[in-house]
Amino acid sequence: MTERDERHAQPEYDLAAVRRELPVLQEWTYLGTGTQGIMAEPVLQRHLERIAAFERGGTAMPGRVEAEANYQACRESVARLIGAEANDVALLRNASDGINIVTAAIDLQPGDEIITSTAEGLELIIPLVGLCARTGAALRYIELTPDPAEFAARLEALLSDRTRLIILSQVSCEWGTRVPVEIMRELAGPEVLIVVDGAQSVGQFAVDVTALNADVFISNGHKWLCGPKGTGFSWFSTDVYDKLPPVMFGYESADPVWERHYYQQEPAPAFGFRRAAERYEFGTRSWHLFGGLADAIDYQAELGWQAIFDHSRTMSDYAKASLGELPGVDIVTPLGWEDASGFVTFTVEGYEGHELRDRLRDEFQITQRSTEIPSAVRVGCAYFTAREDIDALVAALRQITGVT
Repeated sequence: MTERDERHAQPEYDLAAVRRELPVLQEWTYLGTGTQGIMAEPVLQRHLERIAAFERGGTAMPGRVEAEANYQACRESVARLIGAEANDVALLRNASDGINIVTAAIDLQPGDEIITSTAEGLELIIPLVGLCARTGAALRYIELTPDPAEFAARLEALLSDRTRLIILSQVSCEWGTRVPVEIMRELAGPEVLIVVDGAQSVGQFAVDVTALNADVFISNGHKWLCGPKGTGFSWFSTDVYDKLPPVMFGYESADPVWERHYYQQEPAPAFGFRRAAERYEFGTRSWHLFGGLADAIDYQAELGWQAIFDHSRTMSDYAKASLGELPGVDIVTPLGWEDASGFVTFTVEGYEGHELRDRLRDEFQITQRSTEIPSAVRVGCAYFTAREDIDALVAALRQITGVT
């Protein structure tokens, strides 16, 4: 074994066995986890059983009772995963729900300022544009960097006495850059609302929300956690509830809880909102999906989170090294793991990102995603990624570009 091979050894878990539980890998080179993860067969089978039990049984025992119990168990699983108290975790449909809770509830005035980054997805930017249109606030943009000193300097240059909200990703969805978001509080002060988008961080490396010094942390279950589509979650610090009142309501929102005789009194009795993240959940929902998310989290936990993180690092290092040997390829993602993630974004001289995306997908059955600035391709190295996947990508690029 060469020195390079030793640096890219197998994970502690049985990678071949893991890959056998993902049948799509027999037909596709799957490097698209940052867009949508794929569910392992044991998780999928249990997920289908949960759906069947709930949809067949409705309110009959034990259908809904079991689904709601699994729903609350998922809240506990998410809380353990991100180092939070379960009471402060809201179970939502996706990260976009978390973003929209913030943009709908925050009280802004004309001339107030919002800081976000130049590397955010539309799921974050569009709600902010709508917020500005409604309130007269203004968006300001920071260019992301993994260097704490440089990031601090850029943020300080944007901060003003009108800054009310900072909202950006812990890991850039475009470049895979890991951002030192934990330093924002000291620079911004206690009054600025800080929201961290963890859609591309949870499941890639260890996340402790209490160490981020943020007010809100949002993420999802369908990317790196490989859970059901339509599952997400947000964490809220206990100090932020007064700043973000619910704007859509259900019986979970009310304090005191629903009792018909109480709420039909005249004059109306005192009413408040629960000081718990469940205040942002309402109505009949897909309780059974969150049992699937808990199963997906448990599945990877059994493999070992540190082993998964180490494997993502190993595969992304291998991808950077392998792609870097190709003429005309430029790695956009930071090379060091501490500054990056399982993403590897790269450009190929003479080719647009969307052109490479389509050819890799249509001609070589390789899933990935293109980026716009720069015009590049983004691949994601997940817990099931193997060296053969990276080798297939490199071979395809060689064929496309004519490099032997």
